[in-house]
Amino acid sequence: MRCWSRIEKILRRRRAASPADALLLRVANALVAAAIVVLAQVSPLLAQEQRPDFDIEQVTVPGSIPSARLGIGSYQENCAPCHGLLGMGDGPAVADLPGPPTAFADPDAVWERSPAELFHTAKFGWLERLMPPWQNQMTDAEIWHTTAYAWSLHTNQEEHTLGADLYAASCASCHGETGAGEGPEAVEQLPDFSDVVYAMTKSQADWMAGWQAAHPAAGEEWSLAEQRAVLEYVRAFSYAPAWESGLRPGDGVIRGAVVQGTADGPAVESVTVTLEAFADFQPMAALTTTVGADGRFEFGGLAVDPNVVYLASASSDGVRYSSPIVTLAAEQPEAETVVTLFETTGDPGGVVLDRVHWILDSQPGALIVLQVLEFGNAGDRTFVGEQAAGVDEPVTVAFDVPPEAVELSFENGALGDRFRQAGELIYDTTPLVPGTATKQIVMQYALPYEGDSVTLEQEFMYPVALLNMLAADLPGMAIEAPELTNTGVQDFQGVSYQLWRGEQLMAGPVAISLSGLLRSGDPDPRAMGGATAAGGASGSGAARPVEPFAPWMAWAMGLAVSAALAGVVAWSWRAGRLESGETPQNLRRQRDDLVQRAARLDDLYALGEIGEGEWRAQRAQIKSKLIEIDNRLVERSPNKRA
Repeated sequence: MRCWSRIEKILRRRRAASPADALLLRVANALVAAAIVVLAQVSPLLAQEQRPDFDIEQVTVPGSIPSARLGIGSYQENCAPCHGLLGMGDGPAVADLPGPPTAFADPDAVWERSPAELFHTAKFGWLERLMPPWQNQMTDAEIWHTTAYAWSLHTNQEEHTLGADLYAASCASCHGETGAGEGPEAVEQLPDFSDVVYAMTKSQADWMAGWQAAHPAAGEEWSLAEQRAVLEYVRAFSYAPAWESGLRPGDGVIRGAVVQGTADGPAVESVTVTLEAFADFQPMAALTTTVGADGRFEFGGLAVDPNVVYLASASSDGVRYSSPIVTLAAEQPEAETVVTLFETTGDPGGVVLDRVHWILDSQPGALIVLQVLEFGNAGDRTFVGEQAAGVDEPVTVAFDVPPEAVELSFENGALGDRFRQAGELIYDTTPLVPGTATKQIVMQYALPYEGDSVTLEQEFMYPVALLNMLAADLPGMAIEAPELTNTGVQDFQGVSYQLWRGEQLMAGPVAISLSGLLRSGDPDPRAMGGATAAGGASGSGAARPVEPFAPWMAWAMGLAVSAALAGVVAWSWRAGRLESGETPQNLRRQRDDLVQRAARLDDLYALGEIGEGEWRAQRAQIKSKLIEIDNRLVERSPNKRA
């Protein structure tokens, strides 16, 4: 399995944001089965392993109802290589398996298997069939969500709708609208279909047998397909299918206010507020309400689950404004928040460039540059843009990219869409909200060079309050940066970086000269001795070029060094909780998991399997958690700078 993880990481580094390149991930998934087959051939002990006997005592009761939607990403990454993306048992690794994997899309394949049995097999594996024990890579909660999604592949919303209608007509009077067995005509104690502990032990075949034994006349006029539809609907009392939000009502309450942030702005009233719920980086539900003359709003009946985060937002003059992230828990089921609206302006006088992060690495013959530009607005009105020569719509901020740059890409937009180029400048067209670092622009490009040296010169259109630069270190590499100060060398994710810092830089050009870089065709000395190259896995002794940065490095490194050097990162997004026991090892494990989630999310977006809105929302939460974890790691570093 370690072999597969290394292959997968290498392929992720090579992934570009196109569907064709994203298919490389599927190649990695296929390679896992081949790797396991090889292990099975060379290890008789592995081949002799039998399927673990089912033991209900080893099945963890889910803390909340399993959600198929929360299991989509895990299934597609871990299960689809064998079971198929749609559960047809036709994954790319099937040819290397000793037998066909379960085809979850076939209702008969799970007819006699309970959810608890599926969970047990997923957790403890079945090595004789080359199914690994996923307890080594997933939590019990993640296994339950993944199992729920696998289960949902043999049914659909139409079948549930049919089952719901038949259930309401003939079953709800006794079994109750929620399946709890408390219908008005119930004459005895009936099973509670919504009780996860009870439902997880029963297969569809068990329920059909109980139905026929207790009251065979009920639904006898229905076809077998209709009877099965009713049972699928009954099953949904104890898990959330993929087409449902997965959030069940609770005792949570979020109250707040919409306030006017512009000094002479109008009073706030009759504004629509939307409360969005996210779990495991996926949107789960959206509620709306309208504020009164006092600007107050309230949402009740919310799920009280620390794994669910809420975000309130409202729009004014076409600009969307959001609250900080809100979480609820059993010990704190209520919370207060604020959404601040602003009037708009076409005056760019408030634009400031709060922070700039440069992250540099040398490929043979090219400097890979990843930049994070953090713009702020010192005014109390949202700057919606002004006209610029050569651009057909108002623009808000401008920035320069060296004319020699190639392979320019943006993490959150594209040229010709959000970003427009006119001459040597690139413009952003999205509004700039008041506050510090309220707009982050992340871009990457390559700067080709001859020999072993290059000069990176960039024109800044605004004064820069703080510039941080990380340059992946090489033996013999030298840097000249007159406007910056060298603050030493530090490791980030196993890579040594030279750290440079500049404060209160005037608008104008900043030039960085690097020498001792990798020439075209050179091997990477960092890979020769097992050292980890930027963004990569350990080398095995063979030379290889340094790969371009993965998109997440903008957040995981750029913002981490901001915290390390500046001592603070001012962000409005603060999502999620860190796990208990904040040891460096635990924090690094959480960070690695988030990085994998970000890579998986990018794959799904590149393949067109999730929309842009969902992709951006999930990436925002991942970014926030990465920032928080890296800040904690910096605080615990023995080499932390004051």
